[in-house]
Order: sequence, then C-alpha cells, then structure tokens
Amino acid sequence: MHRTKYRLATCIAVLFALTVSLGAAAEDSAKSFQQDNAALRQENADLRARLAEIEARLAAKPAPAPVVAASAPAPAVAGSLAPAAQTDSSIVTMSAFEVKSDKDFGYLKTNAATATRIGMEIQKVPMAVSVLSREFLDDTNASSLMDVLRYTASASGDTRYAMRRPGNEATAQGAFTLRGFAVNTIMRNGIFRYISYNMDSVDRIEIVKGPAAVFFGQGFPGGVINYTSKQPSFVKIPETFKYSINNNGGDKVVTDTNVVLNKQAAFRVVGGWTDDTGERRYEFRKNLNLTPSFTVLPFANGKVKINAELEYLHESFNQNDYDWIYSDFAGWKAAAVGGAKVANSINTPSLAYGTYINNKRIAAGDYTLPAYTKVERGAYYTDASGKFIHDDAFNYTSRGARTMNDVNVFTTTTDFAPFDWFEGRYVYQRDNSRFNNIEGLTTPYADGTHWNVGASATSGYYRDTTVHQLDLIFKFNVLGVKSKLLTGVYHSDYLQNYLGNDNKFSPYYGHVPGATNPTANPGYGTTGGTQVADNLVGEARGHDTGVPTVNQVVRDRNGVIKLVKAVYSDFDPGAEIYPTIDKLFPLDRVWLDGYKPINEAGYVNYQAALMDDRLNILAGFRRQSLQEKGQYLEANYPWFEVPVNAYLDPTTYPPDAWGYGANYIKTQRVYKKYGNAWMGGVSFAVTKAINVYASISKTFQFNVSNVGGVFVGNERPVVQSALDQKGGSFQYLGNTVTSVDQFVAIEAARGAYAPVKDENGMNWEIGAKMSSANDKIVGTISLFRGERTNQMLDDPAKQSNLEEPLNYNTTLFAPGTVGYNTRVYRWRTTDLKNRIEGTEGEVIWSPTSNFQAVVNGSWLWTAKTVYDKTRAKPGSDAYALLSPASKVASDIYYGARIENVPEFKFTVFGKYTFSEGAVRGLGLGAGMRYSSKTVISRSVDWNPLAGGYQAGDAMVFDVTASYPWTASGFRFYTLFGLYNLTDKQ
Repeated sequence: MHRTKYRLATCIAVLFALTVSLGAAAEDSAKSFQQDNAALRQENADLRARLAEIEARLAAKPAPAPVVAASAPAPAVAGSLAPAAQTDSSIVTMSAFEVKSDKDFGYLKTNAATATRIGMEIQKVPMAVSVLSREFLDDTNASSLMDVLRYTASASGDTRYAMRRPGNEATAQGAFTLRGFAVNTIMRNGIFRYISYNMDSVDRIEIVKGPAAVFFGQGFPGGVINYTSKQPSFVKIPETFKYSINNNGGDKVVTDTNVVLNKQAAFRVVGGWTDDTGERRYEFRKNLNLTPSFTVLPFANGKVKINAELEYLHESFNQNDYDWIYSDFAGWKAAAVGGAKVANSINTPSLAYGTYINNKRIAAGDYTLPAYTKVERGAYYTDASGKFIHDDAFNYTSRGARTMNDVNVFTTTTDFAPFDWFEGRYVYQRDNSRFNNIEGLTTPYADGTHWNVGASATSGYYRDTTVHQLDLIFKFNVLGVKSKLLTGVYHSDYLQNYLGNDNKFSPYYGHVPGATNPTANPGYGTTGGTQVADNLVGEARGHDTGVPTVNQVVRDRNGVIKLVKAVYSDFDPGAEIYPTIDKLFPLDRVWLDGYKPINEAGYVNYQAALMDDRLNILAGFRRQSLQEKGQYLEANYPWFEVPVNAYLDPTTYPPDAWGYGANYIKTQRVYKKYGNAWMGGVSFAVTKAINVYASISKTFQFNVSNVGGVFVGNERPVVQSALDQKGGSFQYLGNTVTSVDQFVAIEAARGAYAPVKDENGMNWEIGAKMSSANDKIVGTISLFRGERTNQMLDDPAKQSNLEEPLNYNTTLFAPGTVGYNTRVYRWRTTDLKNRIEGTEGEVIWSPTSNFQAVVNGSWLWTAKTVYDKTRAKPGSDAYALLSPASKVASDIYYGARIENVPEFKFTVFGKYTFSEGAVRGLGLGAGMRYSSKTVISRSVDWNPLAGGYQAGDAMVFDVTASYPWTASGFRFYTLFGLYNLTDKQ
C-alpha cells in the first residue's frame, strides 16, 4: 500500500452542540446533516413560494421579523453589512465583496469574488471560474495544493513541488501548470501568500482560469488560485472535531469552533495538528496550525464590519523527490567495469549514467537516443545477502533533508457601507513567513551496490510583508444601466532575506563516525587528518568518562572501516545505516542578504448590467509599479549592519569592510518600473439558463536586469586588465580598443546597458455557461488562447566566446589577473513566445437532491514554443549550421509539447446519499481522474519524440463511504476513503 499512490484515509468527524441551552436555532443547525438536505432544500423552495404569496397579500402592512433557521442568514437593514434579506436573484449579500447564495449546496457554489473582487454570480462572469467547496475538498481528501489540482481541468501537478524553494510575484514554485502556464499568483482571501498554503482553515478555493488581470496584474496567463478561509458566523453552527488516520500510521486532528458572542460579535478558531509518516523511508510531515478570527459589527445598523484574523503555522517535512529513472542500468553497469573509481572508494565506479548514454549516442551516430525511457517507484540495490532487490520504499531525498515553514500572519478587514450607493473595504496584513530547508538527493552508482548521499546546501528565505489595500465601490443607474465602479489602491513592501550555509565549513564531517579514528581519518593525531582536519574534529568522547571514542567508526559489508567522507559518498543501503545529512551543515554564513521591493498599484474596474440584467459588461485597468531603493545587507551582525545608502559613501563605508557591491546595487537594487494590465469581457443571457461570453486580458511580469547581464561598472577593471596585458590596445569584434570608455561605448551601441523588456501574458477566450432553473445542471465550457512573451532567458550563443570575446578569454588576460577565463557579460534575451490553445468544460450535476457530481475535462491541442531566439528553428539558416546533436535538440524543442501540459484531461467525482430506509445517511462516493501523457523535459535525455519517458497517461480511481451516527448524545460522521484504488504508479 502506498499513501501517495494508494491512500487509505479514515476520518472521524465528531459534530456536537454545546451543552448550554442554544435555543431552537442551534438545535436545527445540529440536525443539518447530509441525510436531511433533500427535505430541507424542498422545504426551502416551498417556503420561498409561500413567502412570496404572503408578501404580495400583506405588502401594505409592516411585516414582523421572520424566524430564521440556523442554516440560513439572519435579516438585516438595507445597506448593512450583516446578512441581508433575499434579493430577486436569490443572492444574500454580506457586502459587495462577499456573496453567498441560497442556491449553494454541497459541491455547488454559484458565486465567486476572485475574478472581479466584487462578489458576482459565476453565471455572469465572462471568465472560466471553478469553485471547490469544503465538502468537495474533504470527499476527495485534498490536503495540499497539488491535491487541489487533481480534480481541476487543464491543470497538471508537480510531484516534486513540496521540496522546492518558494516562489514570489515574479517566479513560480515548482513546475505545476494551469492552462499550460506556471502559476505564481496564489492568494489567501485575495492577498498574495508567500509560503505554506494551509488547507485546514480553508472554506473553499476559487480557481480563475486565465488571468484576473485587473486585481492580480503581475502574473502568468494561466490563472489565479485563491484560498478563502473560514470566517466567524453570526449563525450558530456546531463545533467540529475531526481525527484522521492513514495506512502509513499518520495522525491528524482538526478542530473548528464558532461562538456567537452577541448580535454584533462572533469568534471562530480553527486548529490543526498533523504527525504523518510517508510511504517512503524517513518521510514525515509535522504540522501545527491555529487560526483564530474575530468579527464585530461596531454599530447596531450594521454598516461597518471589522474582522481580525491571526494565522499561526509551524511545519516541517521530508518528501521523496525522485525515482528510478535508469532505464539501461544493465548496460551502464557493464560499461563502468574497469573504469575510474569514486573518490574515497576502492571499487565503486564513477562513470555517470548521462556520460554512458552520451557515449552510446556517439558510438551509434544516433543523437536522438533518450537516456530515460521508463520510471519506476523505489530503487534497486544489493541487499546484505547479496541479492539485487527492488525497494519500493526507498526515499531519494536524503535522510535529514527537510523543509521547515513558519508563518505568522495578522490580517484586519474593514467593510463599510455608509450609503446604498457606496461601499468600501480596507485590508491591512502583516505576513512574517520564514522558509528554511536542508537539501540533498541520494543517487546510485553503476555497481548496483553503492550510492552517493547528496548534501547540497541549506537555504533560508525570510519575508516580512506589510500590505495595505483599499477598494471603493460606487453604484449608480444611468439610462437603465445598472453600474458598479470599483476603484482601488494597493501598497505592499516586504523585506526579503536570504541565508545560506557557510561554504568554508560545509559539508562538515567533524561529527561523522570515524573522524577521531586514524584509519577512517588517515593522519589524525599525527600528521593531520586528510578527511577531516584535526582542529575541525568534534569533541568525540564518552558521555560520562570522557574517554575518546576513537573506535566509533562505520564498517562496510565486509567489516572494513570506511573513510569518513565515504560514509556519505560511497553509501551502501543494503548493509549500512542511512546517514543523515543535517550533521553536515552546522554553520550558517555570517552575512544575510536582503532587499525591500515596494509594490504599488491603482486600478479601476467597471461592471454594467443592462437589458434586464441579460447583458453584463466587465472592463478594467491596472497600473502597477515596482521600486527598490538599495540593498538591505547584514554583513556581520551586530557589528556591520549596512545602511541602505552605504554605496553612496564608500569613504565612510568602504566595500572591503562592509561587504557590499556598489555596481550590483546600482544595477539591480535601485530602480522604479511600471507595468499595465487590463481586461474586458461581456456576458449575454441567451436564455434564462444559458449565457455566452467573451473576454480578453493582458498581464505582465517585471524583468529587472539589463540586456548585457552586467553590473554596470564591473566591466571596467576587466577591460583595463586586458589593456594592461596587451600593451594599451586589443582587438574586439573588429574594433581596436584603446580605452575603457571606448569599450563601454561599443557595448552600449550593442544594447548591453538597455533594460530588459518586461514580460507579457495574453488570454483570449469565448465560452458559454449554463444554469438550469432547478440548478440540476450548472456548467461552463470555454475556448481559449494564452500566450506568454518576453520571458527573460540567458542567451548562450551571445555569452559564448565567439560572440562575446571578453567572456572566458585566456589570451587577453594573464592567469590570475582580473578577467581571466571568466564570464563578464551574461547576455539576456526576451525573444520568446509560448502558446497554449484549447478548450475546457466543467459541469456540476445534481439530478436529485441525493446525488451530486463534478465532471470536468480539457483538450489543449496546442502547447508549443512559437519562437525562441536562443534556439534555431528547424528550416532556418541558423539551424542549417548546427551540429547533428544541436539539430536534434532544436527538433525536440520545437516539435514536442511544452513541459507538463497534458493534451487531454478528464475527471469526475460523484456522491450519492441515501435518504430513506435502514441505510439513511449513508454516502457513497467515487471518482476517476485521467490525464494523457505529459512531457517531462524537451531535452534529448527525455526525448519525447523518440520514446523518452513521459508522465501521465494514467487513469486513477478513488472511492469513499461515509455514514453519520449518534453515540452518548454526540453526532459522529465517519468517512472511509481509498484513493488510487488500483495503485496506479
């Protein structure tokens, strides 16, 4: 059984009412379980019809206050921010920013706010929007961002995502895609989230396909993911306690408590604890999170609502990051015999698998030969008895490697509605998030016995962000056109720090067994240790006696003492204890890098409804700036905390003492850039049930660099060094250079100092949406084209010595002098366009109140690079000049699909709940997920055009069973799930 590929989750949710008297409303709420939904929905429809008749008869009389059940919103005065009375469109408006619908049931959510900021019925939004309800997330066992993508059309996850470093507004984390593009716009309650997308406190997730350009202008054209957290409710709801176990021995607890303090104040706290073990050896996940929130209506008229939320999270985990990809292991093993050996080893061959495959290509004259044609879970190695075995629990992420996230976020949201025609929202957020990790990957040698336990590095990304966001809505009717104008401003500034290990002491072997042994560490105690210097060896003595533990060593399978470094570099998993790499990184470097970008934006968004609300128009524009004022460097705390403007006063702050680089700061850390995003769309109700729509949107990404990729000024001493070496002049691209200024002028004419163009994203889309009168079928179908242009890339040809003679030059410079054999100019290019075209659809089907299903699918028929300056296109003059191997590389790049973009995807998940008989309340669920092949890499090693391995092409099945029951006055809800029923790899 495998949790990742075959997960067994047994969840016990205990739903109980408070023992104090809560009145009839609380009693009704406690009874709102799944088995009652059918009757309640029918009753609600009947009551609405009767209420309409009563209101018609008693229109002239003042109506008494209605009695409202706990599952329905309470009435409020017009224009207030407390739950309002039902409107003609069956929408109960908390405020213009929060919309709930009495159509919502189970998996069905008919409104969203992410795409338009103003809450709006999905039926009228001219974009494709998916909403994953809390019930759907629970039924599909979605506990992470990658789980969310499993049942999302046109999305593709990344199994290596968990161990990746965090992304930011400019870069994505991992390789997962939405509509074929990376996703870097991941929000929580509409505000960008840096790390750790905690699912325990999530109420629902909104996924906007294509860019929501006006509100999230700096992003990729694939879409936006927004987590909406659970908020305090003024309606009494039962507390819940959920305990989950899985077949790997993992435990999880989630609690959710809502307290109505009075008519104007409510409090809610959601907490979670996880202690999980993985299917792979040494995998684990530990998580502790707490999210208390408080909502108050300071005035009795409900025109102001204030919510304060604190999110605390601490987690650490190790997750497998690789699998057995060595398709021709037997050939590799045979080729390695008699070859060079691994350092600190006598018999282990050093021939790399990639080198072996490349030698095969050359020998066969076939440069299309892929290195990897299949992937298997686990690993192969020789066990202690000498048998070559398959270990499917093998973890390639080195033991001791781990990621650690700490999140502390405080958010206040103030909604105000002083007039019927004017509303607003102000959000303040302080997000202090810290990411730390220890990186390492364990990989095999060709002998089938030994492995290298990699210990790459440590990294720390720390971000302290302050956000201010103000939205104002103006409502007006002109000539029968109902209009809403939203205008807003956004400001965020964050201090971003980066910390790494001290390379002088990493990896540190002074605590590895054998460091004090002269056999494992030759020369120790005499001429000096060759594996670990004597003065770097750890204390290594007995706990109570103080006797040196000189015989604390690691022996190989033959009883021979291993060299200290060989404990890691020549590890034998079949006979030795797995070494842990966290011992190798005892010291961080002394300097803490830092920068402080300032993001500011102003935007306007217009919504119009006319022709009796049949025609809805949406248009908006966003102007955004990004600014930095210097480097925030701590060169050696507490003695050398570098002022942000130190580079302007090198006399007071000499660089050789304070550690900064003035040219780096002036080029990369002092600037202000502007970008524009916009969108327009229209939706038209052809019938009451069918809307058609069209939209276009444009996003951007800031590129911060110059075309030459040089810190301006750093080239000057290099040129002077060449002049000194060549007697005052040298030849450069047909020019005789005699001075530094002349050279700089030549490079300026080549465009080296021009800023790199900013990246653009475009999305064109048409579609149709359906919502039947009885809500039995609600769905969306869309056709779209997305394009990403001006992505900043290195230009390898222009960086080569042929096109940039100053780079890697050994004749202009004397060995050891400035510029010798170094890259001076890192030329960049933005001549690139990627295109995705396709269609996708989603249907939520509820033919009866007992059954609900979500069905979606996508067909992305185009996923290609249109042009890329760094790659010669087949048929071009530049292509004709390429070597055979380079021609193959270009053939693959232009002939294969873009990475991790399945052409087809289809998913369905449904659940039936019995409402009568002995099994009343029993819920049975089943799901199926299919994804066609996806390209792992457009490289010859994974050559998808010649049989290289591609992921996907798999059909996965999930089944669940749930049942509510009562014991000792408590209500229980038990869910049993088998995920990946057929154990599909």
